[in-house]
Amino acid sequence: MQKDIGIIIPHKGIGDLVFHRNFIKSIHDHHKKRVILFVNKSTKANYIYKTNKHIKKIIFIDLKRPIKIFYLFKILNLIYCLIKYNFDNLYYTGNSKWHKIAFKIISVYKKNKLFFFKNKQKYIITFLNYYLKSLNISNTGNFNFKVDYETNKLFIKKISNLEKPWAFLSIDTSEDQIHIPDNLLIQIIGKLKKKYKNIFINTNNKNSNKLNFLNEKFIIKTNTLNISKINYIIKNSNLFIGNESGPAVIASVFNRKSIIFLNRNVIAESSKMKKNINRNYFLINKVLDKSSLILDII
Repeated sequence: MQKDIGIIIPHKGIGDLVFHRNFIKSIHDHHKKRVILFVNKSTKANYIYKTNKHIKKIIFIDLKRPIKIFYLFKILNLIYCLIKYNFDNLYYTGNSKWHKIAFKIISVYKKNKLFFFKNKQKYIITFLNYYLKSLNISNTGNFNFKVDYETNKLFIKKISNLEKPWAFLSIDTSEDQIHIPDNLLIQIIGKLKKKYKNIFINTNNKNSNKLNFLNEKFIIKTNTLNISKINYIIKNSNLFIGNESGPAVIASVFNRKSIIFLNRNVIAESSKMKKNINRNYFLINKVLDKSSLILDII
């Protein structure tokens, strides 16, 4: 029976998954075999890699860190999900102890080679390049990424009726690392509406209540849309503003002009994106020390 090649990606974000694109291709090319991908559902992998020819199957599995009383349950669940497969090689790109405990138990019953490295690198792509080099796997160095976006004619016809130009504003991430205060959000919208006919505002469903106070007709909330529809909107927007997150990475793929919140106090302005996805995927023209200065460059 032919054994599979598996890649376990414990990261939660869309951007994190996009950054693995070159790693996945390199593993595929090394083994000359399509891989099985294990990922968190929040990565939207079924949309992001829907047409990827290097992936045999995408399996959603809960790899998020549990509260302490559920560690044993999560370990057993991970074992149950993985032990049914026959792997030749299994590549793990995280560093969680409870994941490794599950892998250790599986190794007693399954004779597969498990590879993982402690991440001492600051950025994901730097770490993944180090990972490949440590295993003497040729790095394809291919960060070109084709993003699938909505092609449904009814959706395109409906959204195309909205007057352009468009701006896309993404105000949170899956982990809420960055909070944009309401007063700053109102000021940003006030600036944007002078230049843009419609403003799309993106948040996840859990945080959609953040937008309850916004009722203007030119504001379109996207929290109920799937990632393919959001990708289409970003592709057709003239400006992207948001956190350093999945939608920001998508904007870079589409070469959109962007203003990015790198953290609570730093903003990057980009008038032209690099076409290759790399950690420095924003060709930064300006780095601003205070987030309030964003109003001067919109």
